[in-house]
Amino acid sequence: MADVFTIGVLRDLAILVAIATAFALLGYRTLRLRCPGLSWNQEGQVLSRSYSAPDLILLALLGAFFISTMQATTGDKADAAISSAGIIISMVFNLMVCLALLMYLHRLRGLNPAELFGLQDVHWYSIFRVVLVFTVVCLVTVSLVAIGVTHWLQSIWPDLQPQPLVETFKTSENLGLKVLVVLAAVVIAPLAEETLFRGFVYGVLKRYTDTLFAALASSLMFAIIHQHVGSLVPLCVLAVLFCIAYELTGCLLVPMLLHMIFNATSIVMMIFTDA
Repeated sequence: MADVFTIGVLRDLAILVAIATAFALLGYRTLRLRCPGLSWNQEGQVLSRSYSAPDLILLALLGAFFISTMQATTGDKADAAISSAGIIISMVFNLMVCLALLMYLHRLRGLNPAELFGLQDVHWYSIFRVVLVFTVVCLVTVSLVAIGVTHWLQSIWPDLQPQPLVETFKTSENLGLKVLVVLAAVVIAPLAEETLFRGFVYGVLKRYTDTLFAALASSLMFAIIHQHVGSLVPLCVLAVLFCIAYELTGCLLVPMLLHMIFNATSIVMMIFTDA
């Protein structure tokens, strides 16, 4: 689990992102009032016009909730390895959050998630082409960024540990536990996290700011929620690339597939590295 210092740094960063987002929302609202003819937030293929004030309030509540849950474990719990039960609980929680969000959009807001996320009319050839190109771009770019960040952090944070799931997968001899890690990383995380961060967070922020700010802010939120300083910049870069791929196609299936492929490739590389 993350230590007190790591959680403190990430919590402070999360608060700064929240404050910056609040000021940005006010700034963009002022621009809209002064220049009502502008519609910069409608650029790209991702639908954002359907979102409204209740969605912005929900986004703020979700942000406050996640910041409040950023607590470091101390004592014996801090050194305990991730258990099978812990992974299962995490997967169930992520799926429940995803399901609750979809029900909110459909039942309370009267929106069609399939239409909102570009899943009604899927052009498989275009999707395959974008996924193929961005798979290479993501793997190369994030790998280079990770190498640079790791080299830089070694001089100022020499005792930085790997992500808990990564460490668990590398060190555990329990095959069942490793299968759960793969399931969580390759299936559950891409489905739940892309629905939340690219589908909802990015869409709502785009509606009230613009494409660039929404991509950067939602990507930072995505990186922070993983609670690992060493992965912060690489994950943020990865999320920005997911946003670009999402905008090019307007289909949430694209970042989901990219997320699955990226995580699966990372696991395969860990297996061969340890071999």
